[in-house]
Amino acid sequence: MRSPFLSCGRTSSGFSLVETLIVLAIVAAVLGFAVPGFQNQIIAKEVDAASGRLFRDLQLARVDSIRRGVPVVLCPSPDGASCQFEEPWRQGWIGFEDRNRNQHRENGEEILLSGPSTTSVNVEWRSPNWLRFSPDGEAWPNGHFRICSNDLSEARAVIIYRTGRVRVDDRSPSGGAVLC
Repeated sequence: MRSPFLSCGRTSSGFSLVETLIVLAIVAAVLGFAVPGFQNQIIAKEVDAASGRLFRDLQLARVDSIRRGVPVVLCPSPDGASCQFEEPWRQGWIGFEDRNRNQHRENGEEILLSGPSTTSVNVEWRSPNWLRFSPDGEAWPNGHFRICSNDLSEARAVIIYRTGRVRVDDRSPSGGAVLC
């Protein structure tokens, strides 16, 4: 017996337009709920990555200062070659041997590390806008870096103690929220 919906006795093996539109609407609704969650995870990972890089570089600068027996200075450096004290740390940083202890990189003072720019997050430090590790491992000045997402939804603190110890935390050294 022939179906009144089929012409010439052929059978249909595809989806109708209505079925396809319903499936597309369901997929769009699911993605609409999932994408903001993924975006928040991406922002959190960017803050984690920037704080991890800075933490690693601070530890490396301290170890190099002790091992080499000379002060090591970290400062903001967009060009990766000289300190730009008025520039933000988010544009990159360097760590160098500061043999003459003047906090400025001179010819002959070796660059030990170069931090990448972190345009997706803000990296802020206190004044003066540099940090020095002495050959005994101590840091001056002590304080904390504030690493914040551009939309301020995520923040971490990289805390440097006078003893040179460095740690990463979701809270400021006082125990409150990291203020960006």
